[in-house]
Amino acid sequence: MNQAQIDRLRGQLQAPDSLIGDLSSLEQYHHDATSYRAVPSALLLSETADDVATAVRFCAAESIPITARGAGTGLSGGCVVSPGGLLLSTEGLRDLEIVPERRLAYCGPGVITKELQDEAQRFGLTYPPDPASYEESTLGGNVAENAGGLRCKRYGVTKDYVLGLEAVLPDGSLLKTGLFNRDRGFSLGELLIGSEGTLAIVIKIALRLIDLPGRGETILVAFDRPKDAAQAVSDINTSGIVPTVMEFLDGDAAACSNEYEKSEAFGQIAAILLVETSDTNSTSQAGLIKRICEDNHSSYLRSEVDPRSAEDLWRVRRNISKAVKAMAGLRISEDVAVPNSQFPVLVDFVSEMNRQSKLRINCFGHAGDGNLHVNFLAPADSEAERAEVEKWVDVLMLKTVALGGTLTGEHGIGLAKRQYLDLEFDPATLEAMRAIKDVFDPAKLFNPDKLL
Repeated sequence: MNQAQIDRLRGQLQAPDSLIGDLSSLEQYHHDATSYRAVPSALLLSETADDVATAVRFCAAESIPITARGAGTGLSGGCVVSPGGLLLSTEGLRDLEIVPERRLAYCGPGVITKELQDEAQRFGLTYPPDPASYEESTLGGNVAENAGGLRCKRYGVTKDYVLGLEAVLPDGSLLKTGLFNRDRGFSLGELLIGSEGTLAIVIKIALRLIDLPGRGETILVAFDRPKDAAQAVSDINTSGIVPTVMEFLDGDAAACSNEYEKSEAFGQIAAILLVETSDTNSTSQAGLIKRICEDNHSSYLRSEVDPRSAEDLWRVRRNISKAVKAMAGLRISEDVAVPNSQFPVLVDFVSEMNRQSKLRINCFGHAGDGNLHVNFLAPADSEAERAEVEKWVDVLMLKTVALGGTLTGEHGIGLAKRQYLDLEFDPATLEAMRAIKDVFDPAKLFNPDKLL
């Protein structure tokens, strides 16, 4: 995108000052939460949906690639701008309306996840998906990546709450799905959720809300072997208990968190589980969970009923991403997922990788649905260190697929995992995905180098 094109587009916008051509001082728009970087030719800080459509039509006529962006908290390089392209931010589209009698929210894609949760709570309602970045991430980004979070085992992920979308297609026309189109015809909205901005740019979202659940008991349990903790997870799942939250941390991940901010005196351990029950039958649920953990050789247990005291327990989990980022010169985080029955095998495999590698490799994750976040940490960001990380990421991906798992639980494919797609998907499936891309975006201008 050259200066003449920037000037022409600026003249067509309702808010011309929202188009920025010089991004030298706006470094935060050169990357997401990964190390992938590119400087946009221009940045549109969209203030209206009309300006989104205007920009898309202009770029279609001029064959300019577009990358949509929310808050930039993604971990796959999915919103890093394509070469020569326009970075189109939807963070300014922040309309938010709660319709309590219908348990429904109408949101702009720039609404922060926690803002929706806080507003819904005023009406005794909640929006359950809660990615770790919920205090920063936008709903548009959550839709693009089909974000999950700590409560995904019991309440599901983003796609389970999207009731309708309005989105701008690559030719600038408006697509309405679900509630915005009387919920008839093909379920096109399901194609857009998790498509990482490669098919359309979402400008309005209708989301289902639920009654605010009660909170039962929060339990922190430590183990001397990661495999014991993982087996406890498997046994809890087999028992039929569905906790509100069930999180796993290996000992090194917990140590990283405690080094960052001392939160719990569990000493030198190999793994911990954090489990939260609902208020329904919480005593019987908590009792059975504790017995299962004891049967799997737990070495430390603390439980809290008071929500404020429970938050002290949760800090060890909430701090992990910040902790590993602060203490490593290079950090690559992968988010593979396997069937619950294979979770102990994967946890044990990560421990073995850590023993064999020159790197510091630890893991944590949403144990209830088999989603494990594996951190590859090196003291410096050098070519040699990156080569070592890439070698072990390859090993992890091969093992995950061999266990019947998937390459990504919630971070998305983006730039980071494109080279692994043929491990998980057969040629016919990949060809079908490319055919869908061709129908929506035949000129391949929407996030063209991501996902596929």
